[in-house]
Formats: sequence, structure tokens, C-alpha cells
Amino acid sequence: MKKFTELLEKYLQPLSEKISSQKDLSAVAAGLARITPLTILGSLFFLLANFPIDAYKNFLQEANIQSTLMIPYNITFAIISIYTTFFIAYSYAQSEKLDGVSVGILSMVSFFILTPLTETDGALSYDFTNLGSRGLFVAILVALATTRLYRFIVRKNWVIKMPDGVPPFVEKSFSSLIPAILISLVMLIVAFIFSLTSFGDIHDLIYTALQKPLLGLGSSFGAFLVAYVLIQILWWFGIHGFNVVGAIMLPIWLGLDAQRLEQVAAGEQITSFVGSAFMTAIGGPALAVTLTFLLFAKSKQLQAVSKIALPAAIFNIAEPVNYGIPTVLNVTLFLPVAVIIPLFNACVQYFTMAVGIVPALTGVQVPQQVPRGLWGILQGNWQIGVLQILLVIINIAILYPFAKVYDNQLVEKEKALEAEEAAVGIAE
Repeated sequence: MKKFTELLEKYLQPLSEKISSQKDLSAVAAGLARITPLTILGSLFFLLANFPIDAYKNFLQEANIQSTLMIPYNITFAIISIYTTFFIAYSYAQSEKLDGVSVGILSMVSFFILTPLTETDGALSYDFTNLGSRGLFVAILVALATTRLYRFIVRKNWVIKMPDGVPPFVEKSFSSLIPAILISLVMLIVAFIFSLTSFGDIHDLIYTALQKPLLGLGSSFGAFLVAYVLIQILWWFGIHGFNVVGAIMLPIWLGLDAQRLEQVAAGEQITSFVGSAFMTAIGGPALAVTLTFLLFAKSKQLQAVSKIALPAAIFNIAEPVNYGIPTVLNVTLFLPVAVIIPLFNACVQYFTMAVGIVPALTGVQVPQQVPRGLWGILQGNWQIGVLQILLVIINIAILYPFAKVYDNQLVEKEKALEAEEAAVGIAE
């Protein structure tokens, strides 16, 4: 294991350092890290409103409490792209010694310009679909483009100069006026060009480009593997993978679940193991990632984030892990999180069902928020519950060498920061 970890450090660490030193990616990582408190807040209230106990959920619905508990979730996850584009632009601007607040707000304006308005009974509004996780990729692109344009304009000195004695906040407001006008014009032109195409807007272009390759996928296990791994890869890029892939594959998967229920009820042989329930049973790597760092990490950052993210991860809510560790755009964790673990878990689950070690899933839809182990029992399949727990343990073993490399990277950064702070303290 030590030799394998050293091998990973030899090849992965230089690559990770090279990519992390790239300003655009560093800004994306920093911006996503800043929205971690929002994802934790939204996750906790989502869990409170949807705790997987029927009597509890029925009580919330009858007392009309559930909709109130969902408000924090809706104002975090439902408009997460807005926060994302602000914080990425803000982080990028700070690294370039620009006015972070002005650039962040301008990035939000640019995002809204590129996001289509819908008209209902004469009233204009934005579709929350584009403001939520579906719009994340657009939000990232807009934040980077806005900051780069702002930097170009400022360096060309196309700004309003104020006389001496003007308060700094007034000077900053006026100095950002010309960049704001020019960038808004650019975004309006881009929005107009997209309106002339068959897509209509940039959101539909991104969405269609990601979903079109899925149209040819069928209901085989090979097709399921492609779709499932693609979900995890999209998550690695910060895009809600299931929202993209599920729009095409979910009808197919639910149909397979319904077919399996009919076959079980009729006592017939099951013809397909995959489906929506199969994917939910596998889950994602969030719990394994959280437990790995909680048990083995020496980095203060990883320990703190893991402790906070653990309750959400137990109930299969991945956002605090994805944006807090983060696994998003984390080169060191890409292979285990986006490729190896998804492939391994899906193949093991399929193989154990195919040879009869674990009974096939009935197709009963159990909420995704039910913890591993208990999920299988509620599905009427205690064996799959045992398999779920075993897979988490094996996933931790798979993750360990990669996690160790990432942990070492952060420990070195933390030591350097502590040494720098100590030196500043002595100087003072």
C-alpha cells in the first residue's frame, strides 16, 4: 500500500499541483468551497422535511409543516447557480487584485442576461430549472468569462477616474461602471445570437450537448454502466449528473422496475436486474469519501468538513462532500470517485444478483435518503442491505491511497500557512 501511495504521489501530485495552479480552476475550486455552508444548510433542512419514516412524513404533510421546512432547501439548492457564479467570480477577481464584490455582482447580472425569461399571464419570471443545478456549468463559464473581460477592460484603463478625496466606495462604484456596461453588452449580443439558433439559449445548448449522447443508450447493463459512470463524472465537474442523465434514462429505468415488479408478482423469471432501484441501491461514493477522511485524514480542513458532512452523507446527500472536501474538480480523487468506485460497485451488485448470491431487486421504489443497509431491508431484501455496507467498507479501501495523497497535499499547505502566520506574528 505504501509503494502504491508513493507511486500515486509521484504522478498525481505534480499533475494536481499543475492544474490547481491554473487560475481559472483555482477560482472554480475556491468559489465552490465558499458555497459549502449553503449546501449543508439546504441538505439538513431537506433531511428534516423528508426523513425516511412514513409516519413522520405524514405528520409533516398533515400539519402543513413540510413545505415550510423545504424553504431553506429551495433558497439554496434551487438557485445554487446564482451563488456559484458570484463566488467563483469573486474568488477569481480577488486573486487578480480586482474588486471582488463588483465582479461577483456583474457575473450574476451576466448569468441573468443569458438565462431566458418566461412569460405567464403577462408576468415575466425565471425558470428555477436554469437557476438550480442544471445551470451550474453555465454559471461557471459565465463567472470565468466575466472576470476575464473585467480584467481586460481594467488593464486597458477603460474606467472612470475620480478626483482625490472621493470616498473609496464611491470610487469603486464608478470605476466598475464602464466595465459593467461593456460586459453587459457582450452578454446581450451572446444571448441574441443564441436566440437565433435552434437551441434558443446557452442553457439548452449545454443541456442538449450533454444529453444527446444518451439517446442511443438502451436498457442493457452496459448501457446502465455508461449512464451511471457519466452521472459521477458530471458530478466531478460540479454538475448534478442525475438531472442530466435521468431526464433520458429514468423513464427507461422506471419501466424496467415496473416490469420486474410484474415478473415477481407473477412468479416469472426476472429478465433485467438494472433500473432506477438498482441505481439507488448502489448510491454514490459520498459516504465512503466522508468516512475515509474522517478516519484517516490528518488535515484539519478534511477532518472538519468530514465531521460536518457525515450526517448528510449517511442519508445519501452528497453536496456537502462534493463542494466541501471538495471532490468537484479534484484531480487526485477523480479516478476513485468518478470511475473506479462506480464501476466496481455496479459490477459487484450486478454479478451477485446474476449468480444468485443476492436476490434481484423487486423494483419497489425506496427513497434515496434511506441509509445504506436499511435501504435493502425496506426493499424487502436484507442481503442487498448487507452488500451495501460491505461495498462502503471496500470503497474506503479503494479510496485510501488516493485520499492519503490528497491529505498529504493539504497537510503541507496547512503547515506552510501556519509557518507564514507564525512569521508574521514574530514580525509584529
